[in-house]
Amino acid sequence: MKSTSLQKTLDLQKGLFLIRYDSAEDAAQPPKVSLSVDPQSSGSVEFLLPPEVEEPVLWSPGANVVVRLSAPARLQVELSPRSAGGSLGARIQSAQLSTDPLGLAALDEAPPDFAGLRLIGHLAGRGDTLVGLGEWLGGPMAPTRIEGVGIDWAERPQNFGVRHSVRVGGPGEPKTTEFVEAGGYSGTRGRALPLVGATFEVFGSAAQHYEITADAIFLGSPQMKVTGQRVVVSGPTGREPLVGLRLQIASTRAVQSRPDRSVSSGPAVSAPAAIAAEAAPKNPVRGGSGRVRVFRSRAGVKG
Repeated sequence: MKSTSLQKTLDLQKGLFLIRYDSAEDAAQPPKVSLSVDPQSSGSVEFLLPPEVEEPVLWSPGANVVVRLSAPARLQVELSPRSAGGSLGARIQSAQLSTDPLGLAALDEAPPDFAGLRLIGHLAGRGDTLVGLGEWLGGPMAPTRIEGVGIDWAERPQNFGVRHSVRVGGPGEPKTTEFVEAGGYSGTRGRALPLVGATFEVFGSAAQHYEITADAIFLGSPQMKVTGQRVVVSGPTGREPLVGLRLQIASTRAVQSRPDRSVSSGPAVSAPAAIAAEAAPKNPVRGGSGRVRVFRSRAGVKG
């Protein structure tokens, strides 16, 4: 059965983004590009459209739309051929818009004080446990199934925040929770359902100068370490229980920019994320710079 459309996803952080239809493989018959919001992200995404335009559809190269996200969200991108058997080859770019791309406003603000930040973990057989940054919940010396996590930070500044979501295991498919900020809790208590993954993110005007590091241990797997403004931890299969977690937050001002990570110190439009349709992996391949490429051939032509 021949494919009549191509559907992919685009993950974006909180902020304002320009979505641009950059180019098409077949300039005479470019595919139509339709944007929509993933159901799990509904309520946090707003498309800013021209007057009298009701749907976020990009009809040809050069078309643009602006999208505003109040929280990290996932967009659905659907490419449809202009005619039966037509080309699905297209390149769509997403670039974040900013009024302060160099982060100069944050330099006039006091640096955040992390002394009062505590990570809360509900540990099997032990209940709620609080640890500071750099300290383990469970961990290599005392691995314990973690069933939920939260962040307590009573003196959180206005210009810096931390939020997280988790994946809860158990019978059936793991379930991903919505993002919550400091003061919120994700997971369960008293249900013996382990966490099998977690995402942590720093945000706010001062956050672009900081990174979060998560050390995690999943049952039967070696210790892992992930660093970035947004970090994701999970086991090899995505079903292993989380038995150790440690968070740290550090400034990047003294660290030279690395080629495998996007840094908000460039031009007014940050490094783009892109979707290119040409020829084959099933899922998007995400690079450290924030660029996403998807390859597909023309509809109905086997790659």
